[in-house]
This record gives sequence, structure tokens and C-alpha cells, in this order.
Amino acid sequence: MNLLPNKNGACGEEELRHYFRLNGRTTGKTYIPKEKLQTRPMELFMCSVKQKEGYGEAFRWLSNYL
Repeated sequence: MNLLPNKNGACGEEELRHYFRLNGRTTGKTYIPKEKLQTRPMELFMCSVKQKEGYGEAFRWLSNYL
């Protein structure tokens, strides 16, 4: 959990989902077998290399669909 304050002007995940019109279009952060998907898998992950968080979950999700 990130306890550090966001940089001024930074937006959160919900704001990004709204901006890119992703609400209802992503497949979720849990694995869904390819046979059950009706579209290509897509998900948004908030990551910070500086704070060393978030990217591990994103890479694990991506590796399920490779």
C-alpha cells in the first residue's frame, strides 16, 4: 500500500480509467482462460519504478496471456 502522497497534479486509477474510457472494457486483474474471453485481455495497472511497486503484479498478469 502506498502511504506516500501523490505528486501534485497526478491522477489516480479511476481517473485514468475514465480518461481512456476503460470502464467496463477491461478484463480484470484475475486470470481468465483465453477460451472464456470474448475480447483481447486488457487491464490498467498503476506502477511506480521509483517506489518499486505495482509492476510485479502487471508482469504476472501479462505472463498469463503470453
